[in-house]
Order: sequence, then structure tokens, then C-alpha cells
Amino acid sequence: MRLTRWLLAAVLLGNAACRTAQPEAAARATPVVTCELPASPTELIPLPDEPYPGEQHEVFDLPDTPEWWAPAPPDAERERYRAALAARLGGEQSLGHRALLERVHATHAALVGKPMAREAENSGRVLEGTAGSVGPISCLEWSLFQRQAHRFPMIERPTEFGAYVLRGHGRIRVYLSGADRIGGRLYSGVWDRVTADAAQGFVPVAHVHNHPLMFDRKPGDRMWTTPETVNDIGGGVAPSLTDVQAWRRMRESFGLQGAWVTNGLETGRYTSEDFDRLSAWD
Repeated sequence: MRLTRWLLAAVLLGNAACRTAQPEAAARATPVVTCELPASPTELIPLPDEPYPGEQHEVFDLPDTPEWWAPAPPDAERERYRAALAARLGGEQSLGHRALLERVHATHAALVGKPMAREAENSGRVLEGTAGSVGPISCLEWSLFQRQAHRFPMIERPTEFGAYVLRGHGRIRVYLSGADRIGGRLYSGVWDRVTADAAQGFVPVAHVHNHPLMFDRKPGDRMWTTPETVNDIGGGVAPSLTDVQAWRRMRESFGLQGAWVTNGLETGRYTSEDFDRLSAWD
């Protein structure tokens, strides 16, 4: 949707998904739109008995406005992130999703005869165009990535978040989970809520999580680095075998319609039909 329509919606809906800031010369200037979740969640879900460091599970209930689903507009924070990544990787040409995926794919394909070599199957299918599609990060996806990055800076201390995105009754309901770690858990306290919402007419549009870029890796570190993956910087938007296995469970349990994998710049989006085109451990 064109930016002009984003701006009109933001002005008419005072509590819209994207906050509009008017400069002094409002009559002559174009308003600046930024994707931003509310400062405080609608609800916090109680933690499991043995939480991970920094673990939290938040619920956001948002008006279902078009801005959330559109590509994220220009954002100074995202541009700083892009510039910092480019500086680490030697230029913008290393940041495109194909360049990152090709690097991840080559790392896994080289592990001939080892179980992790199968991880090259999904990155290969995305590169071939036989599963999923890749596009710019959306307003909603960026707001989720940004919230996790504000807790744990993604370059200095990369972490992963996971979120369920549901849609219904004129609302978007998001269950956002994150902790101070690479990887996460499928927490029953969230899973049960999503299942109950689906039974009440909310559509489980997608599960979304991030694949961060990881630098300065050493075997045995907090990024689960092995000797084989020490040079794997990640950031590819193809799902892992574990991701697809989890998505299939979600589809069976509460009718998950799709899944998104983002690196903060671009997002790989997969339909429930793609779940069967992709590989899983089972």
C-alpha cells in the first residue's frame, strides 16, 4: 500500500499501529511514520518454573490497521543497524538475503555425512524459489524485532524472539516471547492461549521469529557454536529443520496458516503448504 494511504490511516486512527509525528511546518512537510509497539504490553504471561535468563512472554492487542501489514517505512534505527552490519561484512552487497542464504547454505552443505548437512535442504529450496518468498520487512515484523533489540542489542549480544500473530474481531493479537539467548522454547503457557484464541475465532496468521547475525563466534559460546559453524554468521531467512517441525505441530494443533523468518532487514514468508515443501527432522 502506498505511503500516502498509510499516513491517512494514521491520522484518522489516533491509536493506530504506526505513530505519526508532525514537524513544525506540518502544512508543507510529509509526516514521518514509524512502526512502534505500545510501550507496555496488554498483559504479561506468568513465567515457567525455571525461566531462562531474561525470559518474558508479552501479549499485545492492537487495532487491525493496514499499516502493520505493509513494508516498514524508512527508519533511522534500522538504517543504523544496516550500516553496522555492512561495516562488519565489508559492504552492502553482503547483506542481501541471497548473499546471506548462499553463505549459510555453503556452510551446511560442506558438512557431508553429518546430520547438520540436512540443514542445507531448506536454504536450497528458498534459493531455488520452490518454497516461500522473501521481501522487505513489514511494519509489524520490524516492531517485534526492534522490541527484542532494545532489550539485547542484536550485534553485540544477538538473541532470538518468537511471536504468534493472530487476527480477528478487528484486532491483531500478538504473543511475543524472548530471552537472553539464541533459540527459545514453545512455552505451554503461550501455546494454550493461542489455541484458546483460535477456538474463539482468531485466525493464527503466522508464527514469526528472527535469525540474527552472529559475529566473533567461538566453539562452546552462548551462540551454540561448534567447530563446523564458527564461521557461520547466520542471518539467513530460510527455516531450520527444527523450525519446520514446530510449524507442522502448530498447524495440526491450532491451524497455523503461515510462518515468517526475519533478520531485521528482510523476511522469508512461508504458507502452510510450504511446510510440506520444506524439510523437518521428523
